[in-house]
Amino acid sequence: MRLIVSNLVAAFWALILGEVLGYICGQLDILTIDPVTMGVLAIVVGLFAANCFAWITKSVEVTSK
Repeated sequence: MRLIVSNLVAAFWALILGEVLGYICGQLDILTIDPVTMGVLAIVVGLFAANCFAWITKSVEVTSK
């Protein structure tokens, strides 16, 4: 359950930040952006990055004595 919730939170923030970044880049380049495409792309990249980060940090075993 924790994995699902963390992925939902990561997807939510990736969507918000991706839309903001897409809007800013679209205004700077005078381009029209498709919000759905930008949102889906941001969610995919955000989930990939979050899961890679979790996988990398999980592989490090912390031993305390």
